[in-house]
Amino acid sequence: MQNIRVEIEDLTPVKKKLDISVPAETVRKEIDAAYRNIRTNASIPGFRKGAIPMNIIKARFGGNVQEDVTKRLIETTYPQALGEKKLIPVEAPQVELKNEKAEEDKDFAYSITVEVQPSVDIENYKGMALKKEEITVTEEDVDRGLQNLRQAAGEFKEAERPAKEGDLVEVDFEAFLDGEAIKNGKATGYQCIIGEKTLLPGFDEALIGATKGENRGADITFPENYSEANLSGKTGHFKINIKFVKEKSLPELNEEFARDLGCVDSLELRSRVKGEIEKHKKADIKEKLKNEILSILIEANPFEVPQALVNRYMGIILNRVVENMKMGVFSPEDKGLSIDQLKEKYLPAAVRSVKEDIILDHIAAKEKVEADSREVEAAVRNIAAQRNVAYESLMARVEREGALEVIKDGLKHEKVFDIIIDSSKPGA
Repeated sequence: MQNIRVEIEDLTPVKKKLDISVPAETVRKEIDAAYRNIRTNASIPGFRKGAIPMNIIKARFGGNVQEDVTKRLIETTYPQALGEKKLIPVEAPQVELKNEKAEEDKDFAYSITVEVQPSVDIENYKGMALKKEEITVTEEDVDRGLQNLRQAAGEFKEAERPAKEGDLVEVDFEAFLDGEAIKNGKATGYQCIIGEKTLLPGFDEALIGATKGENRGADITFPENYSEANLSGKTGHFKINIKFVKEKSLPELNEEFARDLGCVDSLELRSRVKGEIEKHKKADIKEKLKNEILSILIEANPFEVPQALVNRYMGIILNRVVENMKMGVFSPEDKGLSIDQLKEKYLPAAVRSVKEDIILDHIAAKEKVEADSREVEAAVRNIAAQRNVAYESLMARVEREGALEVIKDGLKHEKVFDIIIDSSKPGA
């Protein structure tokens, strides 16, 4: 442990300036150790290794030693200063040297400006009044669930009739603008289901009434926010050749269908579907409770948030919005907004996300909530099953991308919600 002096200045509740000073005696010891290390390992012609005069070592390596010691002093004393003042940084610090470099027999001083986690003390999260909805599953819910299973098990078969909504159609097409072929506007064997809007708004509708072998043309307008700016808002002409039209054939809802899904009979299938619906409704209700809990705690515990964390969440939100826009999926009110306007719109969402994480992390620490390796493995296996990928490859990717802590945090946050919900009382 270095012997240092630390003075702190509160620039804001979440932005601090630390003035750190390292005594001359400590600086000298660090410099002497660096020179001794060089003397032990350096090779200079005419001198035996380990016996090079120190004045020669200092003359040749003095600049490097001062630079290395300066760097090492900051690397060792900055974390120590944070620990002494119980600060958790949320960004890389801005360093300002008060001495150009470390020198023997002189104090070494520098300042750090950094944003830190706010100091919060969340109270009254136990015994909250929460409105908990009752879970009910009706026979109509089960019937809809069974119909969804039929749809999922359906197979597309050739249809000798004009295409209609819900049909699978395969086409070859080429797009033109003002008579000129559009770059990358040609596809062979493109498949789409009419009504699912998988390519461009209006494309699948243009296939309604088409028959196998038919050639047809369609004028389709590209969205205003289309990824290719030169096509945005313009109308292209599509030449389309219909390769086939297939309709969906659904299995009968009978005992054989139940056995195909691993059930003894249709009664067991209904019971299983009812259980799945109950599980999903329970999850939906919990999500509503979680939002209610966070809204209550955020309102009851006001605190400033670090801009660095807001920027981080803003980046995540904007990336998602822009990617959705490229696929034609966006809120109508987002249409035509610039990046700066989108930032302004989504700023409250970014700030709330930061506050949510800080509150949940604080309660998790207070309650000593942890996520063990078995829980993490189970969570990753669940994600792998949902994505239909191998657990081993997904875990390797998670570890490689440093996402393991994100999963652990998610598990800890769920445990925090369970603590709050279990200790709550009925609300109005």
